[in-house]
Amino acid sequence: MFLNGGVFVKKTRNLHLWIGLICSVFLLLEAVTGLLLTERWLMGMGGHSHGSHEHAHGDGHGHGKLNMIDAVRKASESGAFSMDEVGVVMNHGMYMVRLNDKDGTLVTIAPDGTVVKKEVNKFASFVRAIHVGKLGIWNRLIIDAAAIAIIILTGTGIYLSVKILRAQAKAKQRKSVA
Repeated sequence: MFLNGGVFVKKTRNLHLWIGLICSVFLLLEAVTGLLLTERWLMGMGGHSHGSHEHAHGDGHGHGKLNMIDAVRKASESGAFSMDEVGVVMNHGMYMVRLNDKDGTLVTIAPDGTVVKKEVNKFASFVRAIHVGKLGIWNRLIIDAAAIAIIILTGTGIYLSVKILRAQAKAKQRKSVA
């Protein structure tokens, strides 16, 4: 029914080796670029990407701050882009708006402006906060630690994979000579 145990294990290891080696290259690229984007000083730029931007809310009064719609309109009028190029993140044709309340309420709005649903889910709010970088310094630390761990794991995985592949090639070469 099954292949010989040794053959199965060998094929599984080989499959794991190649899938791991190929995926490691992409994981390494994602981790390095993610770390560079989070820690801009590594590229010689000031500041960092998470927590340094202002939230898109407010009444547009005081200290030159505009609400999101007015800020986008003003940027468009400067010639940086056309309003036709502006897209809004949508989910299945609905606009998703997270309120800045203590519960992280998510409001689903139809394109005609009708409120379809208001959802309060503290766990979902926490997950969204992690995903979009709203946990302040903790978010940066989590992202940095994960990126560094992935860089170390993928780097050592690639090194070990190459070492195994070289050993396999030498063993095949020895078999063919003998």
